[in-house]
Amino acid sequence: MAGDGAAKARAKRADYRRAIDLLRFLAATGIVLDHTLGWAFVGYPALGLFLILTSYFGVGSYRRSGGADFWSSRARRILIPWLFWCALYRVVWELVSDAPFALLTDPFSLLIGPSIHLWFLPFAAAALVFIPSIGRDVETRRQLIVASAVLVPMSVILGLIHAKAGLEGWQLAGSPIPQPVPQWAFALPIYVWGALAAVSHRIGRPQITLAAAALSSAMMLALDWDVASGQLILCAVVFEVFYRLPWKGEWMTKLAGYAFGLYLMHPFFLLVAYKLFGADVDRGIGFAVAFFGAWAGTWVFKQLPVLKTLV
Repeated sequence: MAGDGAAKARAKRADYRRAIDLLRFLAATGIVLDHTLGWAFVGYPALGLFLILTSYFGVGSYRRSGGADFWSSRARRILIPWLFWCALYRVVWELVSDAPFALLTDPFSLLIGPSIHLWFLPFAAAALVFIPSIGRDVETRRQLIVASAVLVPMSVILGLIHAKAGLEGWQLAGSPIPQPVPQWAFALPIYVWGALAAVSHRIGRPQITLAAAALSSAMMLALDWDVASGQLILCAVVFEVFYRLPWKGEWMTKLAGYAFGLYLMHPFFLLVAYKLFGADVDRGIGFAVAFFGAWAGTWVFKQLPVLKTLV
């Protein structure tokens, strides 16, 4: 996700949509709800929106900078937090676990770290390869139609890989496909759609990308009737609704500044809830501890010169 400095710069523009910032915060909250309450029906669209916003802002950042310092700034924003939080969760795991750290026996585990939710960071780093080509080479209506047409079969192929993995693909064991392949297969079409949406809004043709999302989801639902199969069109519609909201207020931008920290920190505070109240802790209490603990932790990090770059 974009950093605080980038968010403030965007907010100064007259055409900036503050409701999109609110959507960033709501998406992060939805992920915490899924991880604490088991609300997959909230978690899937929340993650999808997180992906759309990441690539949408990425294209905007690339075009405004003309490509200058794009890779180094993204590396600082994604790779450094990835290494830091991997190290932190590794230490936490060793402190609370009685078993050897088995995840590192699988080379794929290097892409999820000691905590499965960290798959998002290496994915976001690798998916950056799409941003310059979309931001630079997709400029006309015709080019957008072609790119959106390519997105449809990509969505179906990767969607079927995700479907093959099943729910176990999001857990620590039991999937026929190693992690983070299921996560990446779910994420890439939605991420690419967000980048194309940035183009479609720039040239005034959002109906093109919406049509691609609708066709992709329709085909996936016909092949595999599952909650994940309809997420592209669902997230696309939610994004478009928020994009059009004429809401004003700096508070939405301030809330957005906590989205990345909520995502990164909530597993740690959920563990705190387990330690305080036991493994059978009420799920509502678990959510409250994880959500507000991560919010407070993010606020603390933001007050410190070095740590504020990690959330």
